[in-house]
Amino acid sequence: MDSRGVKDCWFVYFGEGVIDTSYYGIPCKALPTLDALGVNEKFYGTPEAIDGVVLISAGDLSGFEFGPGELNPYEQFKTIKPTGVIQNGIYVFEGHFEIPLAAIGHQQKAADLLAQGKLDEALIEAQRAVQLVPNSVASNVVRGDVLAALNRKGEARAAYEQALKSAQTIHPEFQVGWIPGLQKKLADIKS
Repeated sequence: MDSRGVKDCWFVYFGEGVIDTSYYGIPCKALPTLDALGVNEKFYGTPEAIDGVVLISAGDLSGFEFGPGELNPYEQFKTIKPTGVIQNGIYVFEGHFEIPLAAIGHQQKAADLLAQGKLDEALIEAQRAVQLVPNSVASNVVRGDVLAALNRKGEARAAYEQALKSAQTIHPEFQVGWIPGLQKKLADIKS
C-alpha cells in the first residue's frame, strides 16, 4: 500500500470489528462482514457503489460468512481477476464496483430508528434497503417490523411473506434459522 501510494481504499476483512486495521497503518474504510455485524459495528455510510482500491480477505471472498451466490455481497469479485494478492490471503481489486448488499447500513439504521420510535424515518431506511436488495431476508424483516409498528398490517404481512419466501428458496440451507421467527411474525400479525 505504501509503495503504491494508496491512501484511500476499502477493506473487507474477516477480523473487522475485532481487529482495528488502522493500528497497522491500513488506510482503508471498512465494508460489512458478518463478524463486524455480530459485534454491532455500524455501516450507516457504506455507499452502494465504490471506486478505487478494494481489498478482500480470502475468507470473505469465498462467501463463508454470508453464504454463497447472491447471499454474498462480494460474489462479483470471484469473477474478476485481482490486480494483486497480499500474503496469499488478501485480494486486491481496482475499479468501479456496485455493492448494493453491502449497503446494509440502511437496514441497520432502520432497525435503530425503529428502536428509538422514529417510525417514519425507519420506514424510509427500510424501504431503501429493500429497494437495493429486494430478496434480502433481513431487509424485508426490518421493513415488516417497521410497518407492523405503524399498524400497517397488510404491508407488514407482505414484507414478512417475501422474507419467508426468500429464506425458503435462496440457498435455504444458509437461511433456515430465519424461518421459525418469520412464521411466528406472520401468525402474530393475524391477531
